[in-house]
Order: sequence, then structure tokens, then C-alpha cells
Amino acid sequence: MISMVKKKFNILYHFRVRGTGAEGVHIAGIVNGFRVLGHTVRLLSPTNTDPTVPKKSISTSQEKTSFPAFILHKLADLLPQPFFELMEMAYNLVAIPRLWRTVSREHTDLIYERYAFFNIAGAFISKIKGLPLVLEVNELSGDKRVRKQSFVSLCSIFELFVFRQAALVITVSNYLSDEVHRRLDDSGQLVITMPNGVPEAWLRHNIPSELSLELQNRYCLAGKRVICFMGGLVYWHNFDLLLEAVKRVQSRIDNVVLLIIGDGPLRSYIHEAAVKFALEPNSIIFAGNIPHARIPVYLSLADVAVIPETNDFRSPIKLFEYMAMELPVVAPKKPAIEIAITHNRSGLLFEPGNAGSLANMLEECFINPKMIKSLGYNAHKEIAEKFTWEKNSERILQAFQRYLLETKGDGLVKNFLD
Repeated sequence: MISMVKKKFNILYHFRVRGTGAEGVHIAGIVNGFRVLGHTVRLLSPTNTDPTVPKKSISTSQEKTSFPAFILHKLADLLPQPFFELMEMAYNLVAIPRLWRTVSREHTDLIYERYAFFNIAGAFISKIKGLPLVLEVNELSGDKRVRKQSFVSLCSIFELFVFRQAALVITVSNYLSDEVHRRLDDSGQLVITMPNGVPEAWLRHNIPSELSLELQNRYCLAGKRVICFMGGLVYWHNFDLLLEAVKRVQSRIDNVVLLIIGDGPLRSYIHEAAVKFALEPNSIIFAGNIPHARIPVYLSLADVAVIPETNDFRSPIKLFEYMAMELPVVAPKKPAIEIAITHNRSGLLFEPGNAGSLANMLEECFINPKMIKSLGYNAHKEIAEKFTWEKNSERILQAFQRYLLETKGDGLVKNFLD
């Protein structure tokens, strides 16, 4: 059994993503987890974004950015995919010197990097400077994604170099861990699965009743049975499936409404689809994008939370946030969900893509109040025991210590950790 890590590390966290939305939540969770444990973390990114700074008064979609960040984001949005990937490669020309200067100027024990396509900067500096690289992997080249890749084979070459240089590879799902092992040809690389989580503070959600009441009145939710969906309004969430299921529930149970927390390009489509599926008038409530710090207040309005669709390699942060708020969760029976939910114990699982199955699980929550309470209690307990950012951060450093033991031996490890 590996003991708790006592040495306080100086960690350089490098990421190339924008650091907003779910990405920002994940980055902030890990960084704050390290800091709570007493470690020093410095952030380095193209736009010097700091996701750990709370966004209390603005929503994710309204976060203010610097002019250079604005230009980079616009280029990323507008460039044709081949040119966008060339820009991703060119980033190394900027990132490598920046990383070199940072680790040369300030003592660094390890580089923690969020893997990004074509990004070899952290791996290159790790190799040249002899610094351990801990690599967090959320997606892999060639996997099905919203923005299709152009140079998959070339990206795979970059990817393999980075993976082989990493002391430790952390993935957010078993699918990704298995795939990393396969691509490394079972070379003995230390790869661990680390699903997402929530801050421990979320487990102590003491929400003032006046805040919940104010929102309940604003959205006319008194006496309603509230199904909550949280996330971007984009096609891969399968809103047709969700709306068809809600309609089936409404045909059997009175006063059922759907509260949607989030925004996106499909908002108008959802309005139209609600008419197509003949949902009851005014039974879809759009809360829009809200600051992440206020999400617990909005989730307190819900009776049940839903995830209509997910893929095999993601770890939906909303799943853990729902569970932390003691909400019964209805989600598809997929590995990314089953890593946290046990059917009929900490949530309800439906057959993926089956609106009837989803409707039955939602209905079960409304007709069995005792079960709702039990599911919520067990979900909260599961999160508290296994899925907080603080626990994730500690496990990462314990795994890093394991790497040191396996590669350097007890004597060198003791010198490194003292």
C-alpha cells in the first residue's frame, strides 16, 4: 500500500485548451485539489487563462478574454480544419521556449500536462530537462469527435512520442486507458483511470432556502415535478430522445416539466421539437448559462437529473455534480456512467437510445419517493468516498510515487520525496 505523499511538490500545469466550460471546471478541480494538499501549482497556457479564479458574476459563455485570447479563439473557430491543425503544430514553437524558461527560472518537480493533439512541448521539455511528465488524457486521435481531424496519422505519431515520454498517463475512462495501453503495445507504461469529480465543498451544500424559493418563483416551478438537464445545447446530447421520453412521462404523470441549464445552437430547435413531440405548453424552462458557482442552487430545484446520451470515452462532469447534490440520476447504461452508478442503488440506467426505457426510469422516480431518497443518499455517499477532486489529486501523486518506486528504487525515491 502506497502511503500518503508527504513531500510538497512544485508542479507546472500546462494546458492548451481555452480553460472555460467543462474543461475549465476539470482544470480548476485538479489544480485546487493539489493546492488543498499543500502543493504549489503554476499554470501555463497560450492565453495565461486561470480557471481557478471563480466566475461569480458572469456565465461561461460571457467570460471576458484578453485581446490575444480573443484572436486565438476566433482563429480556432473560423480556420478550416487542416489549417487549424497546422496552427496546433505551430503552437510548439511558442510553448517549448516558454516551458524551457519557466522550468529554468523556477524549481519544478514535475510537469502536469493536459494532453492536446500535436502538442509535444511538455514531452520535449521533460526529455531535455529530465523532469517527470504526468499526462492527463481526455481524448485520443482518430476517435469520433465533433471536430473531425484531418491529419490523423501524423497526429498519432506525435501522440505516441508524448505517451512514451510520460512517467504516468491518467485517463478519465476505462475505454481510454485500454486504448492507450493498446497504442503503446502494452509497453509497461503506468496508465490509470481517474474519472471526474466535484470539489469536496459541494458535498456540504447548505443552500439558503430563500435562494431556491426565489428561483422557484422565477420559473413558476411550485407544485411541478422537475426533470433537470445540464449541459450545452448541442446535437450529441440527443434531445429528440429526451423530449420524446418527457412527453411519455407527461402522458402518465401530471405537472412534469423539463428544466434545461445551459445554452447552445440547438435552443431554437428544442423549441420546435417540443411542438413536434406535443409536449405540454410551457413545460420546457431554459435557465441559460449560469456561473458554475451557482449551479448547486439551480440543481436544488430538480427532482431528478438526466443524461440522455454520452460516448464511451468521456467522463461527464455533470454526472458527478448531480450525484453530489443527492439527485437521483437517470443515465444510459454505458461504461462511462457505470463507473460511478450502480443501477437501482446510486442511480437508474436505461437502454441507450431507447426513449421508452428512459421514460420508464424517469417515471419510476416520480412514483416512488422512497426510492428517490435512497438513490440520492447513495449517490452522495459514492461521490464522497470516491469522486472528489481532492481525492483525485491525492491519487495522482500516489501513482506518481508508485512510478518513482518502480523506476528509481527506494533510495532515490527517498531523496526525491524528502
